[in-house]
Amino acid sequence: MNLTQQLRQAFIQEHPLEAARYVEELPAQSAGDMLHTMEPQHIAAFLEYCLPGPTAEILKQYPPATSALILSRLSSRSARAVLRQYDAPTQTSLLDQIDPAMGAHLRRSINLPDHTAGSLADPHVLTLPPDITVAQALQRVSQTIGQAIYYLYIIDHQTNLRGVILMKELLGAEPTITLSAIMKQDVNAIPASANALDIVAHPAWAQYDSLPVIDQDHTFIGALRHRTLRQFLQSRSAEYQPAFLSDALLQLWEAYSLSGIGLMTALGDALTTSTPPGSPRKEQDTP
Repeated sequence: MNLTQQLRQAFIQEHPLEAARYVEELPAQSAGDMLHTMEPQHIAAFLEYCLPGPTAEILKQYPPATSALILSRLSSRSARAVLRQYDAPTQTSLLDQIDPAMGAHLRRSINLPDHTAGSLADPHVLTLPPDITVAQALQRVSQTIGQAIYYLYIIDHQTNLRGVILMKELLGAEPTITLSAIMKQDVNAIPASANALDIVAHPAWAQYDSLPVIDQDHTFIGALRHRTLRQFLQSRSAEYQPAFLSDALLQLWEAYSLSGIGLMTALGDALTTSTPPGSPRKEQDTP
């Protein structure tokens, strides 16, 4: 290891959060090359400070066995978040190469029943840390435009959901201020284990076109779009007959009728027809 590599490793170990923000903005190959001289346990300790998306891309730069070794050194919270960035075959390949006990735990925690919010949420939406500037955030948006949606969810290095920012607010903000200064901290979120039938009646759909989904420890899972939920219910309409749900519908109506939303009618439509949904709604101005 030459002097430059030694200094780089020392900085990463002494200032992991600052280093993480720098590495997250690098191409994945460059980031992997930068870290390759470090021991797996040191790489894992550093990646604890990186967001799940960039971490998953960095691990792709290593042989599968090395990626699995690094993954096994992450906390279970971070490992779950990173694994959700991969497709099922890649998840299986990595989990097969780590400690069986940890692998079994991670399999149980990332595999949610297909009728839950966690299984329907998109884990690949762009997330941003709260401590970068608006200018840095816009740079990341430009690099990952395919993952950016109208709502930009802010998560910390422990993958906890911290806030949300509208894309139009980001575009109009002062470039030098941090995201923590402009993000909305009071965020409507859905538990990952919530049932689709309960989710569709959530009053927040009257305002929002996507909602963040969080695990029981407040870990950000992904974003659930309203159209995804409606399409799922329509595809499974034969399994959810209105007669079976009549009592639940009445209870939900009693709970939400004063809020002035027509979601109960939408639920009835979703359960009694299998026709494709109409044109997606225009996204709202509130996160």
